[in-house]
Amino acid sequence: MRATTVRRAFFLNAFVAAAIAALSIELRRFVDIREETRDLPRASKVTLTAAGAFVVALVIYLTTRFVFGFGGGMLASAKRSPYFF
Repeated sequence: MRATTVRRAFFLNAFVAAAIAALSIELRRFVDIREETRDLPRASKVTLTAAGAFVVALVIYLTTRFVFGFGGGMLASAKRSPYFF
């Protein structure tokens, strides 16, 4: 399913945004629960969560690029490019 129509692009982007948000929230909850990170200052937790959310976003974007061809834009041709970038 490539984002060749407005509807498909909307649903793919909604899926990606929801996945990134959900996993980032779960990462923060994990940081708050773990005994090793429970006593860290708030600024350290925010930095750790932001770095983790960045990694989560990269993984999700790369995965959706491989699976759905996400990121080509609606003007992309129907045939997938043989190159990743």
